[in-house]
Amino acid sequence: MRFPLPCSRDKEFSQTMMPPHQLPAGPPVEWSKKAIACIILACIGFATLWLVFGLFIAAIAAVCGHLARHEMTVHPFRGRRLASLGLGLSYGSMLLFPILVLIVAISFPAFNKWRSDQDAGLKASSRASASRLFVACEAYARANRDHYPKDWKALSGRFLPAGDLAELLHSPYPGGGNEAFELVLHDRPVLEAISDSVIVIQEIAPSQVPEIAVVYANGSVATLHNPAYEKP
Repeated sequence: MRFPLPCSRDKEFSQTMMPPHQLPAGPPVEWSKKAIACIILACIGFATLWLVFGLFIAAIAAVCGHLARHEMTVHPFRGRRLASLGLGLSYGSMLLFPILVLIVAISFPAFNKWRSDQDAGLKASSRASASRLFVACEAYARANRDHYPKDWKALSGRFLPAGDLAELLHSPYPGGGNEAFELVLHDRPVLEAISDSVIVIQEIAPSQVPEIAVVYANGSVATLHNPAYEKP
């Protein structure tokens, strides 16, 4: 018994019914190195944004992020979210940089003015304390045959309340001592012709203060260079 041979139409039908052989498509395994570089550089750029080179690092991170996203359209690499996060952080850093520059430009002169006002206030407080101490010393001299006190304790009680004396002697400057003024030995009585050049009270200021307050025998208060000053 003979069977009929399959014709060409039957062969085409059988080939169309059989599914083609395909390899299973799994998820990408390898990470994109450009995406990893993007997120690392973006974090470094954001952390060092207060420095000038932080802006350039953020720009490099943005370039790496764009290259990573383009690479992932060609090759099945992982790291798309890392690249997107790095791009957002890098562009955010670049946009934030001019705002920081503007803030610094505005705040720096304001800070200098505040510091200058603080120094002026401390100098005024020092001069006021020296002037009040001079008045107390002159009162002591009138009551003691024109002799100045040998130390500040002699003024306590009768010529100055103890609390006021301690407050006047305390240095207004940070790091100053509790006895920031000293009595300068001088001959009494002081001639009027030289009373504007004889120092009777002198301030003891910390080494970071460039000037000290002095009181002359005629009662005038001035500022002189601090001999203990050390330039920072």
